[in-house]
Amino acid sequence: MEGGVTGEGERQLREALRRWRGAKPAGGMGREDASPGCVYGLMTRDAVEDLASDVADVKAELAWMRRVIVAAVVSAAVGTVLRMAGW
Repeated sequence: MEGGVTGEGERQLREALRRWRGAKPAGGMGREDASPGCVYGLMTRDAVEDLASDVADVKAELAWMRRVIVAAVVSAAVGTVLRMAGW
């Protein structure tokens, strides 16, 4: 199928990619301050930021639970030592 519909479609695709690459700023990938170039990218970035804040909340809860558990274990250990000492 050379030169037919497939050849024309491939040519159009290559031209579209060339235009898209020319419209993008150089070095846009991998930069922290780069903004997404499409609506899907914006939606994805917002979803990732929301998930990041949720993960931060979960980390804070886990840190609090860890402190409570450590305090309970230390309290139980001190109580046991005091009982064994006869106080």
